Amino acid sequence: MEKAKLNEGEQVALENEQKQLNHAEEIQRNLSSIFNLISENPESVISNLNESLKAANQIVKYLSNIETLANRIESTYIEIKDVAAEIERLAGKVQFDPDRFEQVNERLNLIYALQQKHRVNSVEELIEIRKELQDKLNDIESFDDRLKELQANFDKLQKELTSLAAKLTKRRKDAFPGIENYVISQLNLLGMPNAVFKISVEEYDDFRLNGKDKIDFLFSANKNGNIQDIAKVASGGEISRLMLSIKSLLSQSSGLPTIIFDEIDTGVSGEIADKMGGIMLKMSENMQVLNITHLPQVAAKGNTHFLVYKNEETETTVTQIKKLNKEERLNEIAKMLSGENLSPQALENAKVLLENQLN
Repeated sequence: MEKAKLNEGEQVALENEQKQLNHAEEIQRNLSSIFNLISENPESVISNLNESLKAANQIVKYLSNIETLANRIESTYIEIKDVAAEIERLAGKVQFDPDRFEQVNERLNLIYALQQKHRVNSVEELIEIRKELQDKLNDIESFDDRLKELQANFDKLQKELTSLAAKLTKRRKDAFPGIENYVISQLNLLGMPNAVFKISVEEYDDFRLNGKDKIDFLFSANKNGNIQDIAKVASGGEISRLMLSIKSLLSQSSGLPTIIFDEIDTGVSGEIADKMGGIMLKMSENMQVLNITHLPQVAAKGNTHFLVYKNEETETTVTQIKKLNKEERLNEIAKMLSGENLSPQALENAKVLLENQLN
């Protein structure tokens, strides 16, 4: 459409010109007839007006009123002569030009084809469509520029991100030996003298929320054992001790106000439970530690003891929590040692556990 170079009013002008060229012979013939009737023969309008004007001038001296009529005849004579001259000029211009006729037809056929293609009826509508298409083209060109700008920004940010990810990877790798040694020392304390703990680092193909590092915790509980992913080789008790060891390290620097353990001491012996309780007590120096436990060795380490119990009412069961005083706490730890039937020995053992916590 851009190549067509359409102009407003062009179609009407071309269609008029087409009609003139198509009927040039008829137009020429009729113009000649008009010219002859007005001017070219002795009985023409101009000749008759000229004779009428001469006759009127002959009697002006006898009939004064005829002068006005003579003037009107003269004006008509002049006007008709002008009309004749204009017709002669038009007749000279109207000629059939086959080359021009072909050009007009080709141009109109192009216009009609464009109108059919775009389902409109005028050149003006085609021009409006051309403008809309040009606007869309400008938008596309602008989009390309915007895309280049975004790509440049993306490349810049990706370069920065790659640099930051590399720095993060280095800092992690620098920190891992210390973490591994700390966790192993805690596992040794918790009755696992042959434990091996390693942190594996691999690189993802793309960026993740926390960098490009794929980090796995590898573990073996036995000397010269096959070190594998924790989830594949660690038992319930081993996972409990591993989690506590890692959490105790995090408590030193995470800045969390509170940490909650839900039966993290599951699957461990009384001796190990006592050591786990000691670790959690140490953690409480930096944050509030809430621990849900069924082991008296762990419960005795806490500064405060809450009892969670259930009451069965008419149609529902209500869970309640109660802060225990010193005597209630002693009895509850004794129950954890021996069951509901409190014995003097259980109370004495509970008392020893609580006194050890204070020391």
